[in-house]
Amino acid sequence: MNQFPRWMLALAGVCLVPVLLAPFYMFGGLTPFGTSESGFVRFLLYLLTNAIWLVPSLLFFVSLDLYRRGYEGRGVCVAVAGVALTALSVALLLV
Repeated sequence: MNQFPRWMLALAGVCLVPVLLAPFYMFGGLTPFGTSESGFVRFLLYLLTNAIWLVPSLLFFVSLDLYRRGYEGRGVCVAVAGVALTALSVALLLV
């Protein structure tokens, strides 16, 4: 972790907040995309709902990997996208 500046770790670290919110998405019965009668569609909606917290968590690792490989700008952009998705996942819980 010494190879990253602290501001980058702080920016990317915000993307890990949805990991703490994962139980609400997995077991809370949250349906932000509506419901369906079909079991297959319900399963796809469940996967999409879980992607709300999983994608920002993955973007944490992608952003740090890009930054480490020398693509600082792209790493920061991916981290900012992860922060935006984190804000979306928190907002969906509060609404």
